[in-house]
Amino acid sequence: MQAATDVERQRHAACFERWPAIVAAMRSLVASYNDGAGLEAVTLVEDTVNRENASVTVASLTNGRRALVIALDGSDVTVRTRSGPNDSLSGTHWVSLDRTDENAAAYLLRDWLERL
Repeated sequence: MQAATDVERQRHAACFERWPAIVAAMRSLVASYNDGAGLEAVTLVEDTVNRENASVTVASLTNGRRALVIALDGSDVTVRTRSGPNDSLSGTHWVSLDRTDENAAAYLLRDWLERL
C-alpha cells in the first residue's frame, strides 16, 4: 500500500512540475484562437492562490460566458464546464496527462473551443 502511495505521490509531483508548461501551451492556444477571431473572445485565468490544487478557468466572453475549469488532480486533470456565470459546474471528466505538454493543452481545450 505504501509503495502505491509513493508512486502516486511521485506522479503528482511530476505533473505539478509540468503544469506551468501545460498552462503556457494553453495560453498560446487561447491567443491563437483570439487572433483568428480578431478579438479577445476567450480568456484564461490561472488560480494563483491555491498552488497545491493548480487550476485554470477558460471563459468565453462572446458566447454566453461559458467556461471550462481545468484542475490538476494527482497525476491527472479534471475538466468541468459551466454554461453561464451563475450556473454550477458540470460533472467531472478525468483526463490523463500522458501526452506532451502541447498535446495535453490541445486535447484539454480543442473540443470546448470548437463548440464556441
